[in-house]
Amino acid sequence: MNNKIWIIAKKDILEAFRSRSTYFVLLIMIVLTFTYIASYSETVKNYDKEQAITYSRIFLNSLAYILPMMYSIFVCSVFANYSVIVDKAKRNIESLMATPVSINQIWLGKSLAVTLPSLLVGITIAVLSFLVMEIWFVIPKTGAFIVPEIWAIVSTLLIVPAMLFSIVTIVTYIQLVVTNPRIGNFVFSGVFFVLLFGVNLLGGLGISFALIFLAVIVVCGIVSYFLSHYLTKERVLLSSKI
Repeated sequence: MNNKIWIIAKKDILEAFRSRSTYFVLLIMIVLTFTYIASYSETVKNYDKEQAITYSRIFLNSLAYILPMMYSIFVCSVFANYSVIVDKAKRNIESLMATPVSINQIWLGKSLAVTLPSLLVGITIAVLSFLVMEIWFVIPKTGAFIVPEIWAIVSTLLIVPAMLFSIVTIVTYIQLVVTNPRIGNFVFSGVFFVLLFGVNLLGGLGISFALIFLAVIVVCGIVSYFLSHYLTKERVLLSSKI
């Protein structure tokens, strides 16, 4: 079963990395990184060392939560196009249905094809951005390498991947069963903006980012569980032929 899921995911991943859109999103992430750097530099330029350390710790902890999530979702917006939309347009989804693979395996394979490379690229760029800010901007100002809190690290390595996968499974389900699979991308964009602004709003109220992400995982997991009972090959094939 796991091998079948991986074969489905691998094909979509290779196709997505051939897309120019992927590299355009990388450029956007680089620009955003420099925006954060400029904001930090402007804020701390008149701070003394102690003030700079206090502000830097708060700023970097927030980035350690937000950047991996935000950048991974950016990449997801590109990879989601290749998981289902291209297959439906080329009628490849019908050939896939004829193979001895269950519909749930196809669903999981397509979801992994979006989630895995998005996490790899998003988290890598986020970590590199964090290190660039630390080495070239924070350390010269504070004289110290500020390590993010432990929950921020756990969030990056475990919680964000689980949250992203739980969201992607819902988007992939929508793409599989609706006539116009791009509707799933609109849903994904809506979830992204709600999540981004909601996290900033709730985080500003003192609620832990990690708890917010865990709540999203629980909600999306429950939704995906119920959706799995309504996913059939017939529904997918009918949505492809209309």
